[in-house]
Amino acid sequence: MADAADGTVPQSYTPDYFTQFQAGTAMDMVTRLPGFVFDGGNAARGSAGNVLINGKRPASKTDPLGDALARIPAAGVQRIDVINGGAGGIDMQGYATVANIVLKQMDLVSAATSVSGYLMPDGSLQPSMDGNYSLKRGDRSINVTLGWTRTPDTTQGHKTTTYAGAAAAAEATMENAGIADNKAIKLNYGQDLLDGQLSLNGALSPWTYQSQGRYDAGTPSLNSNDNAGRTREQGLAYTRDLAHGASMDLKALHRTADIAAESTSTTSGNSSYSLSNSTASEQILAGQLSWQALDGVVIRGGFERAVNTNDSSNSYQANPNAAAAPTASAWVQESRFEGQLSSAWQVDSSITAEAGLKVEQSSLSIGADQPEAKAHVYPKPRLRLSLSPSPSLQLRLRMERETSQLNFGDAAAYFAIADKTLRAGYPDLVPAKTWLCEGALEYRFWERGAAMLSYTQSHISDVIDRMPIRTPSATIDTAGNIGDASADSVTGMLNLPTDSWSLPQGLIKLSTTWKSSSVTDPVTLATRRLSGEQPLSWRVEFSQDLPRQRTAWGFSVDNGWTNDNWQLAERDTSSGTGWARAFVNYRPVSNMMVTLELNNLAGRAVTYDRTHYAGDRLAGGVDFVEHNITRTQPFAMLRVRRDW
Repeated sequence: MADAADGTVPQSYTPDYFTQFQAGTAMDMVTRLPGFVFDGGNAARGSAGNVLINGKRPASKTDPLGDALARIPAAGVQRIDVINGGAGGIDMQGYATVANIVLKQMDLVSAATSVSGYLMPDGSLQPSMDGNYSLKRGDRSINVTLGWTRTPDTTQGHKTTTYAGAAAAAEATMENAGIADNKAIKLNYGQDLLDGQLSLNGALSPWTYQSQGRYDAGTPSLNSNDNAGRTREQGLAYTRDLAHGASMDLKALHRTADIAAESTSTTSGNSSYSLSNSTASEQILAGQLSWQALDGVVIRGGFERAVNTNDSSNSYQANPNAAAAPTASAWVQESRFEGQLSSAWQVDSSITAEAGLKVEQSSLSIGADQPEAKAHVYPKPRLRLSLSPSPSLQLRLRMERETSQLNFGDAAAYFAIADKTLRAGYPDLVPAKTWLCEGALEYRFWERGAAMLSYTQSHISDVIDRMPIRTPSATIDTAGNIGDASADSVTGMLNLPTDSWSLPQGLIKLSTTWKSSSVTDPVTLATRRLSGEQPLSWRVEFSQDLPRQRTAWGFSVDNGWTNDNWQLAERDTSSGTGWARAFVNYRPVSNMMVTLELNNLAGRAVTYDRTHYAGDRLAGGVDFVEHNITRTQPFAMLRVRRDW
C-alpha cells in the first residue's frame, strides 16, 4: 500500500494489502478498503455507484455493481485507488469518495459456481444456484453469468378496525406464503476497436412470484397472486483517447420490462378476478468529451438523451358471471435531454474544486388522446470544494441544484381525471427542484479508522404530494405540486478498528442519519414533515477476519424504519422493527468459501396504521382507524462458492 502525502492524491492499495482479509474477488477487496463505504448506486435514478473499473462506470442498468465486482477475481486486480474530492481528474458524479479498480494487463481465465439454500422455520428449503465464466485474451474479454434464485416470503398478521360510532371493533387475521423465482443470463464482451475500447452487454431476467393468503374476519377469504415478468437489456459503450489530452466516452442503452399480474379473491364461494399488465422501456444515448486543458485542470462537456415509456392496463371482474369492468389504461412517456459543461481544478496539493452547469429539458406525453405537457427547462449548476489541510483531515463543501424524476403513476393518475375541463385549468405536474448546501468533515486515523460528519440543508420548490382539487360538486384527491419545503439532515459515520481491544482485524461500523423537514399541508394548511421521511435511522456492524482460522464472522443491527404519508382523507403510518443479521465465512481450501447467514434474527414486525376521516382531514372527524401488524420469520442461508 502506498500512502498519500496529502488528502487529494489517490491512495493506492495493492493485492498484497488484502491478503490479510482472504479476499477472493474485487468486491471482497472494495469492502475492506480503509474508511470506504461501498455504494452500489440506484440504476433507476441514473446513479452508477461509487466504484469504477479502469476509470469507467459499467454501462449496464440491470447488472448490480456489486455483482459485477464479485465476478472479478482478485488475481486480476493490479491495484485499487481511493480518490477523494476529484483528485486525478476523475468525474465523481456527486460522490465525495470513489474507488477505481485498475485491472492487470494479462491473459486470464476464471470461473466460479455457487450453490445456496434458504432454510425456513418450518423446515422448507429453497435452493439457488449461479455460475460465472470469464475469459481475457489480449485485447478481448468475455464474461457469461447464469443464475437461478428462489426466495421464500412468509408473513402472519392481525388487523383491528376501530370505528368512531357505536359499532364494535372488527378483528381479522392474515397469513401469507409466497415464492419468488428469478432467473438471469448475462453476457459482457469487450475488445479494442479503432484505437479505442468497445464493450457490449446483454441481459435477460425472467421472474415469477406466486403467493396465497388467507384473510379471516369472521368470513374467511382466500387470495392468490400469480405474477410474472421479464427484463431485457442491450448496452454499448465506446471509449477512446484523442489528441492533446482529450478522451471520448459514448454510451447507448435499451431496456424493457414486462409485468403481468393476476389476482383472485374468493369469499363465501364468490370469486373476483383482476388482471394488470405493464410494459416499460428506456432508451438512453449519452456522450462525453474530457480534456486535460492544463496541468491539474480537466474540462468536460457532454449530453444525454433519454426516453422513458410506461404502458399499463387494468381490468376487474366482480364474479365469474359478471361482465368484466372496462379496461383502464395509461400510457406515459417522458422525454429528457440534458447537456452539461464542467471543470475540475486541482488548485494545489491540498485543494480541489469543481464547477459545472447542467441544463435539462423534459416533457411528458400522456396517451394519444391527451394533451402533451409543456416542455420545461431546468438549469442545474453545481459547485464543489475539497480542502485537505493534512493527510488525515478533509473538509468538503457542495452547492448544487437537483431535479426529481416524475413518478409515472402520479402523472398517469392526474391525466386520468375524467373532468377534462377541470384538468385543463390545473397547472402541469412538474418535477420538484432542490437547492442543496452540504458541508462534510472527514478524519482518518490509525490504518482503517475513519470518522465523518455531514450537514445538508435543502430548499425544495414544487414538492410533489397528494393534494385536493375542489369543485362545487366534488373534491378530487390527486398528485400535484403542493408548494415549497425546507429540509435538514445530519449524517455521522464511524469506522473503529478493534485491534487494540484484543480483537485483531476487527472493525466496528456505526452510522446514523437524522432528518427534519417542513412543508405546508395542502388540506389543513398546517406545517408537517415531508411524506415518507424517516426522522432517524442507525446501523451497527461488526466484522472480524481470522486468517489463521481461515474464517471471517460478523453481525449487523439496524433500527428498521418509520414514516408518515398524508392523503386528502387519511393519514398512514408505516413502521418496521429492526433487522438483525449474523454471518460466518469459512474457507476450507483457497478456492472454496462456505457462508452461513442467519437473517431477521428478532423476527421483524411491520405495522401499518391508517386513520380515515369522514370527508377530508380539514373538516371531517375520524371515521375509523385501522391497525395492521404482520410478522416475518427468521431464516438461514447456506452458500458454497467454488472458484475454478
